Amino acid sequence: MRKYGLLFFLIVIASFLRFSNLDNRGLFIDEKFTLLNANGIWVGGGNQMEIFKKPFFTPKDFWASKNVKDYFEAIAHSDFGTHIVYNGFLHYWMEVFGNSDYSIRFLSAVFSLLTVIVVYLFSLEVFKNHTVAFLSGFLLALDPLNIAQSHIARSYALSFLLVILATYYFLEIFKGNKKSRNFIIYAVLVGFSMLNHYLNFLVPLSHGLVFLFVQNKRHLWFGFVSAAVFNLLLMLYWFNWGGGYLAMDFLKDKNQKHLKLAQINVNTPDAAVQLSTPALVTKKTIELVYDSSIFTQGLFLRLNSGVKNVAVTFAVFILLLGAFYFKSKQKIYISLVIMAVVLLALNHGIMEQVVLANSFYFVVFFAVEYIFKRPKETFSQDQFILVAVSVLMFILPILFVLNDALKNGHTTSLTHRYIGVASPFVAILMGFGTYRFLKFSKLAFFLIVFVFVQQYQPVKSEIKSYFEDKSSLNAWFDPARISNPYSTAARNILEKYEKSDTLFIPGGYQEFYAQVFGKEKTVDYTDAQYLNLYLPKKANIPQKIDVNEPDKVFLKKGSGEKVLIFDFEGTKYRY
Repeated sequence: MRKYGLLFFLIVIASFLRFSNLDNRGLFIDEKFTLLNANGIWVGGGNQMEIFKKPFFTPKDFWASKNVKDYFEAIAHSDFGTHIVYNGFLHYWMEVFGNSDYSIRFLSAVFSLLTVIVVYLFSLEVFKNHTVAFLSGFLLALDPLNIAQSHIARSYALSFLLVILATYYFLEIFKGNKKSRNFIIYAVLVGFSMLNHYLNFLVPLSHGLVFLFVQNKRHLWFGFVSAAVFNLLLMLYWFNWGGGYLAMDFLKDKNQKHLKLAQINVNTPDAAVQLSTPALVTKKTIELVYDSSIFTQGLFLRLNSGVKNVAVTFAVFILLLGAFYFKSKQKIYISLVIMAVVLLALNHGIMEQVVLANSFYFVVFFAVEYIFKRPKETFSQDQFILVAVSVLMFILPILFVLNDALKNGHTTSLTHRYIGVASPFVAILMGFGTYRFLKFSKLAFFLIVFVFVQQYQPVKSEIKSYFEDKSSLNAWFDPARISNPYSTAARNILEKYEKSDTLFIPGGYQEFYAQVFGKEKTVDYTDAQYLNLYLPKKANIPQKIDVNEPDKVFLKKGSGEKVLIFDFEGTKYRY
């Protein structure tokens, strides 16, 4: 009964945060890419040029049937070969439920809710402890990044579900369920996760590293090597002949452009893309570490983004950790505790932040310590494996984006969404670490209560800022987005259209990258694409691209009168 009572509580909290206000903001550019790609349409009209270059075209022309190659080429030319699994789910989801903003985002919210449920049940099965399971699920349910990702029509929420399910089957096999079916399911889940987004390769990498350190695995080599070979061949196909064949060129071009943007904005401290200086990379990396859990969400900013203040928090931790290890040697123990107290007193202005940071450090420490202390405790191989995988998934994504920033010279990758795949594992790690910390000392209980009391407002503010369109976890818009402008425009067209009318759609707008990197002015077809997504598929409304108009959609009446349907006003309503 307790098991399902806690689960019900988690479902209520997670559902409220994930299914609220799904359609109060129009789709931003990445979501619009997804909506086109999931229908086999290239962003920019690469596979629709014969339509747009006709004297007139109609929604029926726009919605002409597509083949598998169209779907692969669509993501190859706009999403560097990723998201194909999610796009497949979304395509058939839209066949049933339509393509309203609420509908397409609802799918991500469902995947996110399922991930919370799986994390809870998975943790309960492995650790046999309701506290660990509830804390893991609770930390994930309230994670602002997870909430943000559940509200966008992109593949990330599905990725989180796929990788945690793959890890479940990874452990099932070690627990003795060596049936070929489990190896096949594991291999397929890993393959789907890597096709969904290339950064998900960090999960099977962590599995492989842990596998090397697990004992009594001789009988599992063939199965896991077979799974690895299957996925190696799958990726070989995908990045050479499948939808990812342009991925490396796409990433190279993207990095070159972002480096140029960083160089242009070099004197703008708040620029979205900045040069990777040692100081800036250090700060952004520390912020990613802190914001990976609600334990320390926003803490780096409250430490005034100061590396010196972070060093103080860590120095206190080292002193207290030393006292922990030398508790049997009274003089050393007392000396270390006094030094920690003195350091706290000298930095009393950030004392609350130091306590929060140290609670975080100790929770992580007690989780990691289990890996090395297992011979002295009741050892469970599946607990060891899950904790070890979670530790690696806490570390590897941050190391990956850090290396990417240093290698490419700009900070684009040092953002929260690129380490999102770690979030289910970080929740499990923190849930288990908190449980072990609570067992260590009665003082730990008061520290954990202090953490949740102190972090209530920062976490609430971060979640609220997302709903107000002012969060760096997803996208920042000022002014905040209105409901989908293209959907609104489509409804106005259907209300005002008469048989003799012609729809004129702007083609003279130059999006940001075209303005910065374009050598000559080109015709923009994206407004026509996004608008036709919301017009009936069999409609015969004649349309024409107005290459000289940047912003306004008009209906031209048979009498010659022009009726304004919508004005996008540059970037104001193009998200």
